[in-house]
Amino acid sequence: MNKEYDNTFQIEIERILDEVYNHPRNIGDTKIKRAVVETEKRYIDYLIRYNLISNLHTASGGKFGIQLENNGFEVFEKYKGWDNYKRKVIDRRTSIEKAKEMSVKYWWIPIIISLFSITISIIALFK
Repeated sequence: MNKEYDNTFQIEIERILDEVYNHPRNIGDTKIKRAVVETEKRYIDYLIRYNLISNLHTASGGKFGIQLENNGFEVFEKYKGWDNYKRKVIDRRTSIEKAKEMSVKYWWIPIIISLFSITISIIALFK
């Protein structure tokens, strides 16, 4: 990924979460944090994929009504900001998923290495 694009992406994600957490609309229950933010759909989809927000409604002109979910609260209350949360939770989850994909893709390599070592052991035994 382009580093400049990634920085812009992360800044926008942090802005959205900050706006919902620190400047919510007061609707009855104060524990529920909701806001209307103006952004692109890809940012909303990213936040929904990691269960940080839920999309309540989509208005015209790129405005989205969103509600902060439990993981969204953790960003500020447990990890003290988006940077820490991304590094400790999302990056770790992504690296685990990549490792799983790689282990499924290359399952045959340990078998080949084992067969090679057994062959060498048998040759060494007979010499």
